[in-house]
Amino acid sequence: MNRNTESKRQRKEYDSRAVDIRRVMKTISQGNRLRFRTVVVVGDRKGAVGVGLGRGADTRMAVDKGYNSAVKKLYKVQLAGDTIPHEVVYKYRGAKVLLRPARPGTGIIAGSSVRTVLELCGIDNVYGKILGSRNPVANAYCTFEALKQLRNGRVLERMHKMKERISLKEEIEKEKKKRKAAAQKDDTKKSKADSGKKQSKSSGKRSRSPKQADKVGQGKTSVSETNKVANKKEMSEVAQNGEDGKTAKPAGKTVRVMQSAIQENGSGDSKTENK
Repeated sequence: MNRNTESKRQRKEYDSRAVDIRRVMKTISQGNRLRFRTVVVVGDRKGAVGVGLGRGADTRMAVDKGYNSAVKKLYKVQLAGDTIPHEVVYKYRGAKVLLRPARPGTGIIAGSSVRTVLELCGIDNVYGKILGSRNPVANAYCTFEALKQLRNGRVLERMHKMKERISLKEEIEKEKKKRKAAAQKDDTKKSKADSGKKQSKSSGKRSRSPKQADKVGQGKTSVSETNKVANKKEMSEVAQNGEDGKTAKPAGKTVRVMQSAIQENGSGDSKTENK
């Protein structure tokens, strides 16, 4: 149980990236056995980096084993701010790598697994060149061993520009922290606003203010008054259009009376035409 808890804590601290995943076949007495092999690079982007190889029955198991072996091989590289202190050429088996410091704003000019190792180490400006084999596994191990050869003691004593790079790196990290804090505040505000909208929708209609309630009540009363006036007009018109002009019809039968009057007028017109 203790080992599992320690491994979970370590995974939260370090960034990892799988460089190469391949299937490996092994012939045994029962036949061919299929397994997976991967190389994992681990780093905290602050100068610590490690490279490990893992094998397993599936990719997830291989990546976990590679991660654990890389964490055990972590090494704190001696840097000069955001770059390396001096040039390095290193050969590891068939691979050969050249690393050279660069000015601020250059970035990481490298390819393949060399770039991943330099990024996870936390180097922002550097030149990298592959001079030997193109195998990503060999190049990852070669760059890792080349970074171990760096020494920044003499460089920082004699070169004032390299000292300035350290202060520049610290300023850049402070700005990054401020940006992250501002982004987190914006996210929290947006989440609160979204949650408030959802709560208002779920609760139903919004609560009206007293002014709005008064306006709604006034509108209802005005509508009822207009209906009463219209009914009175209809009553008067029906009373005038009656046969004798003396009997008034009730308000509920206004439509029927109007229809009967129209029919009577139509029948009278037809009789005059026949005559």
